[in-house]
Amino acid sequence: MAKPPSPGQIASRLTFALKGHLKNVQISYLRLAAGLARFRDEKLWAALKHKSLEAWATDDLGLGHAALYHYLQVYDWARDYHPAWLGKKPKGFIPQVSDAYALMWMDQRLAGAGLNAGLRAKIEALRRKALSGKMTASEFRTVRAEAIGERSPMRALLSALRTAQRRAAKVSVLPAELRTAIDRIETEVERRVESAKRLAIVRRVPSATVSS
Repeated sequence: MAKPPSPGQIASRLTFALKGHLKNVQISYLRLAAGLARFRDEKLWAALKHKSLEAWATDDLGLGHAALYHYLQVYDWARDYHPAWLGKKPKGFIPQVSDAYALMWMDQRLAGAGLNAGLRAKIEALRRKALSGKMTASEFRTVRAEAIGERSPMRALLSALRTAQRRAAKVSVLPAELRTAIDRIETEVERRVESAKRLAIVRRVPSATVSS
């Protein structure tokens, strides 16, 4: 009669199996995101007689609006910053979907303008840890809080206006014209913030690339 495996052997085999399951989960969410992006980019939802991408995702996949756009956001980010993850044989460490948003924030923050040298170094160091699977949630919260504290006055104003919008919506006696005025100011400030962001990106791109 064969000797039953020891607890150590069981634990080792199960650990190996779980590592495989985790890898499959990591690859699967990227493949799901890529498939959703293809439906979006090629308008394949129209071939199935749906009125929109959102309608197709809800009716055929049971995928809500927020989840759909989270996956599309993940795909666009991976395509721009980590294309090796999207190959038939993905290369490199792929984070769990819950950690992908933290890495996405770091990639986009580093691509933006306005970081001081010290904060940039901290985010770069944390990004390296994230890409090796060693970053903790606490570390990310700390660096992100510091970065938010460094945001520009215009971004701080935009955040305050959005807070004012939410509060205004709860005041039933507030005249409609005041609510409209807050909305109009928020829209204009948001436009200026986005315009400044696009200008900063263009300034970082070599002129030969821009002209092409």
